[in-house]
Amino acid sequence: MIGQLCAIVIDCPNPSELADFYGKLLSLSRIDDAPDFVVLGTPERKEVVSFQ
Repeated sequence: MIGQLCAIVIDCPNPSELADFYGKLLSLSRIDDAPDFVVLGTPERKEVVSFQ
């Protein structure tokens, strides 16, 4: 089996602001939202982008 990329984590100074931008750009919704950590993805959680 070939490996799959399941998640990307981006370290940034303002996770909420960057998550807003990428959420709109990639049509992803917030799955988890904390002051210092935001997770974007699809309802099936197959594609995940996290910001910390």
